[in-house]
Amino acid sequence: MTLHIPVMESEAIEYLRASEGGRFLDCTLGGAGHTESILKANGSNSVFAVDRDQRAIDRAMKRLEPFRDRITLQHSTFGEIPEHLSDNDKFDGLLADLGVSTDQLKENRGFGFEDDNLDMRMDESGMRTAEDLVNESSPRDLMRILKQGGVGREAKAVVNAIVSKRPFTSSKELVSVVNQAAKSVPDIKKRNPSTVILQAIRIAVNEEFEQIDTLLDFIPSVMNVSGRVVIITFHSLEDKRVAHRMRKWASGGEFSALWPGEIQDKSKGKLLTRKAMVPTEAEIE
Repeated sequence: MTLHIPVMESEAIEYLRASEGGRFLDCTLGGAGHTESILKANGSNSVFAVDRDQRAIDRAMKRLEPFRDRITLQHSTFGEIPEHLSDNDKFDGLLADLGVSTDQLKENRGFGFEDDNLDMRMDESGMRTAEDLVNESSPRDLMRILKQGGVGREAKAVVNAIVSKRPFTSSKELVSVVNQAAKSVPDIKKRNPSTVILQAIRIAVNEEFEQIDTLLDFIPSVMNVSGRVVIITFHSLEDKRVAHRMRKWASGGEFSALWPGEIQDKSKGKLLTRKAMVPTEAEIE
């Protein structure tokens, strides 16, 4: 049973034009809420759904049983998706809901503050865990990981604390140490500094930014003419990557979609909204 509630579900279905029928690629199956909505939107819809977390696929198989003749499930990362498609496999809509899911946070896999392990692998068949990263990385590499993951001025104090207190075997233990270190830095008023710190470690373990970049690289090659792309981001580090690439697709080059000069490359499409959409107040509530 999934605990995950799909984010901005109605908006995603609307902008994908799922009610008009077509073939869709769900790059982040998760709790299968978005995929189920796509399949319900039109009886002719079919979905190729991917997730790097085998647990998510196992749960989804039960939820999506009524649609088994219109759904293909694949255990895969973003970057591996083209390997599972034929040259002529194109889609009318593509959805990606980036980041960690509620299910993963509640499964005692190292993602949560109170977890008694330090795994954090979305794909549990992968090699390196967060425990490996935290306990074996050099101070320089730890600093890079935290800064790239959005940690601010407290990064140095946190790295020093990790190096002096390791080895760690649980998220709960790590959270206690890094929160104390972060709050010792003047003017750090975050209620729980470990939120971003654990996020940065998780991003590094799962190579999330590299996976997003690979996804954005191949999206144009798998879309039908007039196909639509909907990407849901959770934090600014994801959003900047996606927004930059979408503007590049629209403009045809490395400049704003409103650039007045000569366009070097052919535009790959147009932006459907002037700026990123956000959840309604009702959904936030």
